[in-house]
Amino acid sequence: MRSLIRRGYFAVALGFMMGPAMADSHGAEGREARDFSPWLLEIRGGWFEPDLEFYKDFYDDKGDLYFSGIFGRRFKPWLELAGELGYFHDTGVGVQPGNNTQGGQVKYKLMPAHIFVNFRGEFSEPQILVPYGGVGLTSAYYKQEIASQGDKSGRTDLGYNARFGVELNLNRLDARSAKRARDQSLTRSYLYLEAQYFSTEVDGVDLGGIAYMLGLRLEFDFGVGERTENRNVK
Repeated sequence: MRSLIRRGYFAVALGFMMGPAMADSHGAEGREARDFSPWLLEIRGGWFEPDLEFYKDFYDDKGDLYFSGIFGRRFKPWLELAGELGYFHDTGVGVQPGNNTQGGQVKYKLMPAHIFVNFRGEFSEPQILVPYGGVGLTSAYYKQEIASQGDKSGRTDLGYNARFGVELNLNRLDARSAKRARDQSLTRSYLYLEAQYFSTEVDGVDLGGIAYMLGLRLEFDFGVGERTENRNVK
């Protein structure tokens, strides 16, 4: 089942890679002329389900809350490069070695770091719903604390990530406030839903999993204020 999910993520991501690139090849001049904001910042939270085999036995659930932040740059209206840092923490009950009885408290912390390329299905301006997909590389810091058994921590091997989602353009819902924000370099804002899968291993154990995220995306163009001031002077 997990392998089918992984294939589905990469199939969707591949579709997003091909779609915007093909559209750009048919209308490159018009798309390049369209204004877009070069910098982006995202704040997100959601639910993460680790791929660990016995996770539910130790932590009494499939997952827990997960938070992350993203900073990146757009190079074209349909292409962007970004980095993401996440944080996941859960507490459960360990198992005594040798007799399989409940032991002390177990704490698990995971901080994945992703670098990825996103491909956006932004075909018109302004577009109220923007689908996107992306792929990239992943590594993570992990720490597991087991009462009376010591701690284990370190960094995982280099793995991969894939994501897809859809954004709601908030500028379309409140054009007046969006115009005021644009004069202060905040050009666009989006609310979005995303599904993300990543895989990263340590000693043959995959510490990745599936995350379902709700996020706020802010796009900035720090030259907007200067251009607006120059127009006012003229």
